[in-house]
Order: sequence, then C-alpha cells, then structure tokens
Amino acid sequence: MKYDQAFFDAGIDRSGTNSVKWAASGIMQEGMVPLWVADMDFACATPIVDALKERAKHACFGYTFPGQEDAQAFIGFWKRRHKLDLRRPWLVMMPTVVTGLRACVQTMTQPGDGVIIQTPVYGPFIYAILESGRQVLDAPLKHDEQGRYTMDYEAVEKHLRNGARLMMFCNPHNPVSRAWSQEELRALLCLLNRYNCKLVSDEIHADFVYFPREFYPVLSLPEARQDTVMLTAASKTFNVAGLLQSTAVCRDRDIVMMLKRYLDRSGASCGNIFALAGTRAAFNHCDDWLDSLMVYLQSNQELLGETLKELLPHAVLSPMEATYLAWVDIRAYCEPSCDVTSRCKKHGVALTNGQFFGESTGQGFMRINYGCPRGQLMEGMQRFAHAIKEG
Repeated sequence: MKYDQAFFDAGIDRSGTNSVKWAASGIMQEGMVPLWVADMDFACATPIVDALKERAKHACFGYTFPGQEDAQAFIGFWKRRHKLDLRRPWLVMMPTVVTGLRACVQTMTQPGDGVIIQTPVYGPFIYAILESGRQVLDAPLKHDEQGRYTMDYEAVEKHLRNGARLMMFCNPHNPVSRAWSQEELRALLCLLNRYNCKLVSDEIHADFVYFPREFYPVLSLPEARQDTVMLTAASKTFNVAGLLQSTAVCRDRDIVMMLKRYLDRSGASCGNIFALAGTRAAFNHCDDWLDSLMVYLQSNQELLGETLKELLPHAVLSPMEATYLAWVDIRAYCEPSCDVTSRCKKHGVALTNGQFFGESTGQGFMRINYGCPRGQLMEGMQRFAHAIKEG
C-alpha cells in the first residue's frame, strides 16, 4: 500500500459504523462536518486490517490474555520511536487511558486528597478526580499574545506546599498543542520531588510532535522517580481507539500490583482478542503509515493556519507543536456568554468547546481536529468562520 497524499485525501466513509465522531446523538446531524472528537478520518494501515481479518478466521473467541508478543511489540515500538528502554514487568494493560487516569487516582491517593492539574486540559482529568471524591487543584497554564502556553511553576508549588499528593500531567499537551521541552519537564519533576508528590503522565499523543520540536517521555529523564506512571496507547497514533487497548508503565512494583488489583476488581483488565491482534500489528508493522501521516498532518497545519488567518484574522491560533488538535482563541469575536457550539451546529460544523477543558481557562476557545482529509478540513473551517461572524 502506498500511503501518499492521495491516500489520506481520500479519507474513508464512516457512515453506518456507529462512529461517535460522525453520528453522536445530540451533537451530530445529517450533513454536518465533524472537526471535534480526537480520532482521525483516515483508513488504518493495511497490516492492522489484515491482522484483524486473520484473527477472525479462527472461529472461537473465548477468554484470552496479553502475552509476551504483545509486551514485546509495545517495548520495541517505544525503543524504536522514542529511544525509551522498558521492561515487561513494568507494563499494565487496560482498555483506555481514561481507565488509567481513574485507576491511578483511586490507587495512588485517598478520598479528600488534592490532585494537581493544569487547565485547560483534557476533560477526563477533571472528572477522574471529582468523581473519585478527591479535590481538583488547578495550576492553570499561562499563555502569551501568540497563544503559546507555559507552565506556572509557582502555582504548582503553592498546591504542593498545601499537601498535594499527586499530579496528573499531559505530555504532549491536549488541547494547547505544547511539546514540552526537556528543560520544562526536568524543572517540573524536580519541583514534585522536593515535595514527595507522585506524577501520572498522559503520553497518548507522544507520536505527534512536529519538527523542530522533540518528544521527551517523562520516564527517560533522570529526575523521574520509580513511582512515576506513564499512560499511553496505540489508539491515537494508529487511529484504533475503538479497539480499546492502552498501557500504563511504572517501574515501582507496588504501584504496578495496585493498578492490576484495581483493574481486576473493576472488570477492566485487558485481553480483547481483536485489540491484541490489531495493536501488535500497529506497533510492529505500521511505521511507514505513521511517517506518511505526519507529513500529511503538517500540510494540514499550514492549510489550517492560512485559512484561519484569511477568514478570522483576529483569532489567535496556538503554535501547533504537537497532537493533531488546534487550539483557537476566538474571544476577539465572541462575548463570554456567546453559545459558540450552537452557532456551529446551526452552520453545520462540530468543534469541541474550550470549556470542556476548563470552565474558565477554556472560555472563548475552541479545539479543532485537523486529522482529516483536506477537503473536509476546508469545508469545516469555512462553516466555522460563518458561525463566528454571522452568529
């Protein structure tokens, strides 16, 4: 298979597949263009499809478990792509990274404990804390006039002085598209170590960092403690979120055992037959698809930037260092009370409202998913501009 521009331009028809992105009740209507939830509108790499077909030939789908080959596929990918050396005893497989966020909060803190986050941030960070009976300790990110975000270390330290037990971190950051530098990460780890605070790092977007930026796994840094947890998956990288398989990585045996016990009790341990087969194929055989995808996404970034500048010149687009999700400040066009989501729906386009990522820090912002064919992106951006300017 040749994964060229024509391959990605073609996209794929997702009608009739129960796609959340295209058919979610209450969000999508017929004829709308989806630029919201974070999956991509491209066909998966051929080896993934072939692996699923091959497994389906064996007409028995009983209980199964992750084996040595599953661990080795994961370990090999992270060594090959990110120069990170991992070991099988450190791995805990589970359905999703969101599962991991909740498992970590439940096992690494006690009811009433404070957990630090940095809004705007992926909404399930917030829900995982609140719905577990813990306290959200927000240390909001700072941003400049160009829309580039940085960490507020003083705000983090304030919470640490007040007894925060855990920090949940996003690396690279969704939704603000930051690829954290090695210096930023090491400064954060040093600060957490000073107060004996644990760290859980969501690194599901690790494979979407654009030149000249680089991705640094927290576990690759000398300041990362043994009890640091990394959460990741093939789901974003290879567009297989529906297979439901992710991995937690921790070098602390006690935390690994606590996570496994929690997942077993919750009925959320991993072993889906098709998820295992598809994920192995992704990690072992699909680097060419991923490399070609990155070229295409960078072209989409340029198109998005140029189109936004032309249609909404006063909007501020955060620098797109990572992910395939753009963060746009539209406060120059809309009052705080403006219902942008309804406006977008009226004009036939779906984006993610910034307040999903933080009630106050996301107000007046929208997140745009540019992991789609260019024709879809252009049509969606035209509709978005009309929604903002015409109401």
